[in-house]
Amino acid sequence: MKITPQCPACLINRAYMEAEMATSDKKLIYKAVAAALEVLARRFPEGGINAIIATEMHRKVYSILGCEDPYKEVKRKANELVMGHLKDVKEIIEKSEDKFKAAVITSIIGNTFDYGVMGHEVREDFMDFFKEMFAKGLKIDDTNEIRELCRGKVVYLTDNAGEIVLDTLLMKEIKKSCERLTLVVRGRPILSDATVEDAKLCGADRIADELLTNGKGAIGIIPEELPEITRCRIEESDIIVAKGMANYECLSDSDYENVAFLLTAKCRPVAEDIGVSVGDMVAMLRA
Repeated sequence: MKITPQCPACLINRAYMEAEMATSDKKLIYKAVAAALEVLARRFPEGGINAIIATEMHRKVYSILGCEDPYKEVKRKANELVMGHLKDVKEIIEKSEDKFKAAVITSIIGNTFDYGVMGHEVREDFMDFFKEMFAKGLKIDDTNEIRELCRGKVVYLTDNAGEIVLDTLLMKEIKKSCERLTLVVRGRPILSDATVEDAKLCGADRIADELLTNGKGAIGIIPEELPEITRCRIEESDIIVAKGMANYECLSDSDYENVAFLLTAKCRPVAEDIGVSVGDMVAMLRA
């Protein structure tokens, strides 16, 4: 998915937000935002993939701020919030007639833990929000097709911290029948995305057969940055479970087959590209 005219405003807003998280030095914040504008002014006319452009922008901002992980505290709180309600969520899945589908919806609800998307708010009343969204269900529902492909080699591309805690519940369902489950997290901190540290905190590394990274911590998947083993696992997989909008942006026009996009459409450009409304939940298989 290519960058749209709406994307730069959202990206600049996020750059400013993370600069404020990292420092109170107004001159440094100004410098960071200026750098973000420079990247966008140079890359936007090219019309490339939004998540790849955003990756370059955020890396530049982080470098100027001298901060490896501006979202560290935000991620900690998100993980703690979800882990505190995990027992209640598990009970909802266990009571469902279709536990796999319930786990898919649960993981997609977790995709709302995305900080800095303009117009999107992360709800603090988690269980009330969870029950509302669970009852709402999926706008696009390819879970039966996804379930069948998950009997083979599965690569699971994570997205946010907090969200990865709920991913463990879907991972457990996949593990019941899959041949191999490979979990892929960000190789370095970027935004509120899950890293190896987050995977180990919630025990995702103990569920998967192997825990890999996307290399340099891109927002989504940049093929040339992937470690060789991660690239091989993706290419030989029977299905790629791609969580979130950044993975959708990177893979929606790719040559990979059998990609299951599990996400909440949190902005208009992504929603329109998929053909749903903002706020809709999607479990869409692109075969």
